[in-house]
Amino acid sequence: MLLCNIQAQAQSTDNDNEDNSSLSIEYRYRKISLETFKMATGRFLTIWQHIVSQPRVALLSNPVFRSCSTTIMQSQGTQCPVINVEPRIGLYDEKITIKLDNFPKNEKITLHGQCIHGQKKFIFASCGHYTSNERGQVSITEQSSTGGTYTGSEPMGIVWSLQSAPGQSGNARMLPKWTDKPVIIRLSSYLGHLHLEDIYESKTNPESLAEIELERWLRFPSEVTRKEVKAGNVRGVLYLPAGDGPFQGVIDMFGTSGGIMDYRAALLASHGFAAFSLPYFRYQDLPDNMIDVTFDYFEEAVNWFSSHPKVYPHGIGALGVSKGGELAYCMSAYLQKVKCVAVLNGFPFYSLNDLYYKGKLLCRGSELEFSNCELTPEGALSLKSGFEYMDNLIPAWQGNAKHLILVSEDDYQMDPYSYKLLIDACPEEKKNNFEVVRYPGAGHLLEPPYTALCRSFINPGFNMLMMFGGLMKEHAYAQEDSWQRILQHLRTNIPTSS
Repeated sequence: MLLCNIQAQAQSTDNDNEDNSSLSIEYRYRKISLETFKMATGRFLTIWQHIVSQPRVALLSNPVFRSCSTTIMQSQGTQCPVINVEPRIGLYDEKITIKLDNFPKNEKITLHGQCIHGQKKFIFASCGHYTSNERGQVSITEQSSTGGTYTGSEPMGIVWSLQSAPGQSGNARMLPKWTDKPVIIRLSSYLGHLHLEDIYESKTNPESLAEIELERWLRFPSEVTRKEVKAGNVRGVLYLPAGDGPFQGVIDMFGTSGGIMDYRAALLASHGFAAFSLPYFRYQDLPDNMIDVTFDYFEEAVNWFSSHPKVYPHGIGALGVSKGGELAYCMSAYLQKVKCVAVLNGFPFYSLNDLYYKGKLLCRGSELEFSNCELTPEGALSLKSGFEYMDNLIPAWQGNAKHLILVSEDDYQMDPYSYKLLIDACPEEKKNNFEVVRYPGAGHLLEPPYTALCRSFINPGFNMLMMFGGLMKEHAYAQEDSWQRILQHLRTNIPTSS
């Protein structure tokens, strides 16, 4: 600040004497009063004493220090700290590169992520601990986090380790509700290694050195259109890429929560598919529960979608998680237009209720025995042992569809080894139509990459707190790998010609 005041006083003297160009620089500086010099020197020494005696994190919350330090840096031609992200605006599943520049040299730095989610403004947060180099830089892509919500060399760790912030409920699901606007993640940075409790519960309110907002889009509205569908009895949302098409078509289904979840379909369309998000209960005029759902509905949906002018007419794909996975198996077994199936943690037999087709029993449902279910230490319900196989296997091999079966081994909702029933029963000549990929440490809800882990939440279909499982890092790896496998599987096996 001493340097700043001297420069300001010198500039003032220049203005007073701008008509007298013969005045020397030495004479102008003599006009600075002794009192001004003493005041500036005293302020500089006071701040220096704070630097020596106080922790750096405490100093960052002092506006006087921050203002002074910034001014001195600027006066010396030094740029302020900045977070660079490439791309700052990108697709939801797109990797980003994060670099911190112009930070103090060889200092501990905390990178903090925050996403304010939904109408209730629920806060998800993350943080990583780094150390700047001799140039005051941190490369998140190349350096390892030594603490926080993730550790190690994790370029996307600040995104996939988002979790309920201190003081918020731990049973929350970071579920995108809209596809016409981005998920916003704000990145902040602090001096020192701070934990989430230090950021959200500390009375000192540490101030960020630099901030930036990331925009994570499920679709760019100019490139992917969204249209609500009411066609006969069929309801849903159709996403189409820009262009005349036709495109490879995928029906996307979720599980026992009901309603519509169309974020995955939007992202599929962003990768070039015609994607139809198909709800089957608890949506508009559809049944209120799964008991009243018949297979006639799914046959009608497949016929409508496969005949759409923007969809290749030679066959479509089906993607389903949990109960949606069971229905995808049924589609491949009984509907010849379904040529490609990807199942995420779905039973190979039908569960909960019987499934009827044209008034006749198609699949007998394995009942849920609550007496065999367990409560986890967190107080969440695990259905893992609640279903028993009753010789009601879905004969998915009947058609010629190619199947990708994705299995999470830390699943609390279904037996992760139940897929073996299907593989063992499959005729030898059809086994090459089935590929199984297992993920140790992954939970039931395998989402698109970098989605925050949801170990438990209240399932609206059951109105109960349910445990879904998953270890954070292992689950993140599984989501990234499984999504790439799904995209490749669909591209390879949905026919584009007869």
